[in-house]
Amino acid sequence: MEPELQKTYDINLVLSNMFLNKARQECYEVVKPLMACKLKDGESVCAHVQKMYRHMERLEKLNVNFEKDLAIEMVLNSLSSSYDKVILTYHLNNTETTLIELHNLLQIAKSRMKKSHSNSVATIPVMAIQQGKGMKRKARY
Repeated sequence: MEPELQKTYDINLVLSNMFLNKARQECYEVVKPLMACKLKDGESVCAHVQKMYRHMERLEKLNVNFEKDLAIEMVLNSLSSSYDKVILTYHLNNTETTLIELHNLLQIAKSRMKKSHSNSVATIPVMAIQQGKGMKRKARY
């Protein structure tokens, strides 16, 4: 190989290794928060799914490809236990959905959970305690 061509080859090899290491580091920096995503009770499911979606888009830009089914399972796995019935129903129905469709399903489920929670709170019986004179025990001497 000619010396000039060898120099160019060596420079390209060094640059590609440098960029490959940078891409690996960036991939790690995206995967770590993605895997740590967990929806806490009371948090917005909409914001949660959008945050996960942004991480997944960054991974795609880094040429990390994964199946849409894996992305959906990652989102379902990140949900709190209050979504257990929704997840069970999703798996039992076994329908093909996109991440955006899952996002919409979760929003609908959240609104239904809020409605059923407000209805159940209203029907809980409450014991009232009054202040004032009540029945007192007479002391025995």
